[in-house]
Amino acid sequence: MARLALVLHAHLPYVRAHGMWPFGEETLYEAMAETYLPLLRALERLWQEGVEARLTLGITPILAEQLADARVKAGFLAYAKDRLERAQSDYLRYGGTELEKSARHQVAFWELTLDHFHALGGDLLAAFRRAQDRGQVELLTSNATHGYSPLLGHDGALWAQVKTGMSTYRRHFAKDPTGFWLPEMAYRPRGPWKPPVEGAPEGFRAGVDEVLMRAGIRYTFVDAHLVQGGRPLSPYGEASLGPVESTEATYYVHELESGLRVLARNQETALQVWSADHGYPGEGLYREFHRKDPLSGLHHWRVTHRQADLAQKAPYDPEAAFAKTKEHAAHFAALVEGLSRAHPEGVILSAYDAELFGHWWYEGMAWLEEVLRLLARTPGVEAVTAKEAVQGKAVRTALPEGSWGRGGDHRVWLNPATLDYWRLVYRAEGAMREAVRQGSLPPKVLQQAMRELLLLEASDWPFLIDTGQAKAYAEERYRAHAERFFRLLQGVSPEELRALEEQDNPFPQADPKLYLEPGLAPAGV
Repeated sequence: MARLALVLHAHLPYVRAHGMWPFGEETLYEAMAETYLPLLRALERLWQEGVEARLTLGITPILAEQLADARVKAGFLAYAKDRLERAQSDYLRYGGTELEKSARHQVAFWELTLDHFHALGGDLLAAFRRAQDRGQVELLTSNATHGYSPLLGHDGALWAQVKTGMSTYRRHFAKDPTGFWLPEMAYRPRGPWKPPVEGAPEGFRAGVDEVLMRAGIRYTFVDAHLVQGGRPLSPYGEASLGPVESTEATYYVHELESGLRVLARNQETALQVWSADHGYPGEGLYREFHRKDPLSGLHHWRVTHRQADLAQKAPYDPEAAFAKTKEHAAHFAALVEGLSRAHPEGVILSAYDAELFGHWWYEGMAWLEEVLRLLARTPGVEAVTAKEAVQGKAVRTALPEGSWGRGGDHRVWLNPATLDYWRLVYRAEGAMREAVRQGSLPPKVLQQAMRELLLLEASDWPFLIDTGQAKAYAEERYRAHAERFFRLLQGVSPEELRALEEQDNPFPQADPKLYLEPGLAPAGV
C-alpha cells in the first residue's frame, strides 16, 4: 500500500510592529483568518467525524512567536472586527444585486472568524498542539527565521538558526521535534565552500544534513529534481508549465550518509494544486484574489477565466465555488490512487505552502478537508504523517545543492539585486561571533543583537526583492535590522535596549553561545 504524506509549510516573516500595509502585520492577520483558523476548524470537524485524517504541518519558529504574541492577538481582533464591519456595509450596499451572495458570505465568514478566535482564547498554537497530542497532526520545526541554509556564512550561523528553532518549538509544543522543513527546500552537501560575496570565510563546510542530524533532527524534504534530475517544478517559477512526471526515485525514502532521511516532493500532485494553467485554483468559479471592492477592500468576484482582466471578472457565487471543491477533491484522490497503483510500496510527498490554502486560493481549505475525508476511504492509499512515511526501508543517496526556487538553484535569493544583502549578512555574522568570543557586552545586549541578526538572515528579504512584491519594504527591513545589530554591538543605553526589545521581541531564550559551537567539518580539511 502506498503512503501519502500531505505536508503544509506555514510561514510568514516577522512583521509584528513593522507596519501594516502593503506588507506588514495585515499579511499575518490575513493568513490567520483565511488559513490557520480554517485549518483548525477543518481538523476539528474531521476529528468529530472520526475521520483518520493524517497531516503534517510545519509552523516556522518566527511564525509561532508571532501567533503567541499579545500584541498580535489584540491586533488580529481589531482587524477581524473591522473586516466584519466592512462586510456588513457591503451587504447593505449590495442587497438585491448580483453581489449579494458574496456580501452575505463575507458577513458569515467574519462572524465565524471572530467567534472561533474567541472560543480559542486567541491561542492558535495551543489548538495545533492539541491536534498533535491526539495524533491527528504532526508539527515540524524549521530555521528560527527561515534563514536560507546553504548561503549562511559559517556553520555556527546555521547552528544558531537550527537550535533556536528547536528550542522555540519545545517551548510552544512541549516536546522535541524530529522533523524539519528546510527553508525554500534549500540544501547544500558537505564540501568546499566559497562565499558568493566578501565577508564570510572560505573553506570546508559541513552539509546542511549533518548540522540537522547533530541537532537531533531525523528527516526533512527536498524538491524532486535533487533526487531525479531534470527540470525543477518551482512554486515561485514560471506561471505556465506543461505536464511533468516524477521518476521512481521520488517515491523512495532516501537516507544520506549522515543518517538524515529525506522525502522528495511529488511532481504530479504539486502541479495539480498550484500551477496557474493545470492547477485547481485557476477554476473560473473560485474567488478572484486580485480584484477587491473599491470601498471595503473585500473580494466579491470570481476568477471567471485566466485571460479576463480584473474589470471583466464575474460576481462570486460561494455555493457554486464550494461545490466545485468536492469535484476537485475527488479528482485529486483518484490521481493519488492511480499513483499508488503504479508505486504500491512508495511514498507520495505532496508538499505545499500552507498559505496557498484559504488565503491565495480561498476555497483551498475546503478542498483539503474533503481530500483528507476521501483519502480515508481510498483503497490502496494510506495517509500518513511525515514521521510515519520515513520509517522502514530507505535508499542511500547523495544529494546535490539546490532548492525549490526558480531554476532549482539559489538564483531567487542570490542575484545582482541581493548582493548588498548578503554582504551585510556576512559582516554581521562575523561580528556576532567575535562579540560572543570577546564576552565584553552585557548578556541582554548580546541577546538582542542575536535577535536582530536572526531577523536579518530571514530568506524573505531577498525573496521579496527578487519578486518585486515588496522590494522597498524588504530593503528597509534588512537594513534596519543590520543597523540595530551594529548599534547594539557599539553599546546602547538601558532605555535604548528596552525600546529595541519591544520592537523586535522573538526568542526570549536566544543563546548567543550557539555561534561558538565547534565546527562540524573535519579538523584540518
